[in-house]
Amino acid sequence: MRLEDSIAVEGELDVDADLAEREGAPDAGFMADRTTRSITWSRPDRDYGGSIAISEGTTNTSAVTVRLHTRDDADVAAVTHVFDEAVSSIRRMLSGR
Repeated sequence: MRLEDSIAVEGELDVDADLAEREGAPDAGFMADRTTRSITWSRPDRDYGGSIAISEGTTNTSAVTVRLHTRDDADVAAVTHVFDEAVSSIRRMLSGR
């Protein structure tokens, strides 16, 4: 795996005020494993996490499996929208468009 592109999010955030409001940055985990071609991420309180794994397919294809874990009370429509946008971005990057 390698980074091909990154996306910047527009807007301003007062990081110091945000961290003070939340009493510091939350602990989070992020692990990339080149051997298994996977990435996992999570927060200790288990209200958010996920993984992406890439499996070999044919000569010109691969299977990409994305899993997302959210709280039970998460806004399903909002999560679905963000997830669909992320998958569309991955598809565009992989197809070179």
